Amino acid sequence: MPDKARRRVLQGTGVALTAGLAGCGASSSGDGSDGSSGDSSDGSSGDGSDGESDSTGDSSGNDYEPVTFLETPGETPGDTEEMWEPFSEYVNSQVDELDLNVEFADSTSGIGQSLINDQAEMTRSDIVLLANPEEIDVVGIVNEGGASVYFSGIATRPDSDIEELSDLEGESIVFADRLSTSGSLYPNYMLNQAGLDTGEAPYGDPVDYDGTWTSGQAGAIENFLNRDEFAAVGCDIAVLLEYIPEDQWPDRVRERSGRWDDDVGSSSTELELVQASQSLPLSPIIARSNWEHPLRSDIEEAILSIDEGTLREPDGDVDNPISAVSPGSNEDYQPILDVINTLGVDLGDL
Repeated sequence: MPDKARRRVLQGTGVALTAGLAGCGASSSGDGSDGSSGDSSDGSSGDGSDGESDSTGDSSGNDYEPVTFLETPGETPGDTEEMWEPFSEYVNSQVDELDLNVEFADSTSGIGQSLINDQAEMTRSDIVLLANPEEIDVVGIVNEGGASVYFSGIATRPDSDIEELSDLEGESIVFADRLSTSGSLYPNYMLNQAGLDTGEAPYGDPVDYDGTWTSGQAGAIENFLNRDEFAAVGCDIAVLLEYIPEDQWPDRVRERSGRWDDDVGSSSTELELVQASQSLPLSPIIARSNWEHPLRSDIEEAILSIDEGTLREPDGDVDNPISAVSPGSNEDYQPILDVINTLGVDLGDL
């Protein structure tokens, strides 16, 4: 199977956004290794120049438009293409005459612009969906640890007087990056629902508490552990589980979190859970609604057939960014849209 994961940096406009825990691979260092420009791997022009009419009688079989699946590159050069090769290889192998390429944009904003302007067909992003719910279709939900949902939480220290969210009025709280669903949007929504005035959060200042935003989930928990001025931390439970004993977590987290394992509550540093969120859907695989392609339904079916162990392990010291996909719909993301609407968040022109 030829290398389908070629890098093409697409310049995007608009505000660059970050999406929750949607894990990205690392940035590729170059072009397609076969030196081609999107055609067949034997160096031909893509017209089936092996001289055979292989077919079923459909003379246009090899003339299908290529399909572009966009992702953002990560931070380690050379790894991104390797991460995505098993995915593109598998989908191409499941759909006859398909030419699906995983390519890379410089930002989530660039991905959104590319889909809306018909320059790409698919991606994995909740932010692009949430910014354009009328123009995007959910194909499926990426699973993690066998689960299609994750959770947000707000935690404090065991010796604090904080027993419920309303007790955080007048206190300082540290969050992850501003547009992280689990590390910012949902924690602020939880505070809003507890009766606190969230003001302009997450873009500006809340009214009933002081908010500090960091560069990510790890930054949020590290700041909380190392700076006593913070009374609580709001972040993804992925970075909270090891600090909070098992008996504090509600059943919905125990039963549905893909991160639940033997490390829960294992840290010598103990924190106290104030509240865990409802379940939130993991990153969706999405397609632009106006995408018309003879193979679209077959492509979506192939993606939904990915289960644990379906994809080969990628070359190099990297993991598959997608290990399993479960069915999903736009309705699964309505709770997050409700959060965005409640907080008055403007996702920008994606």
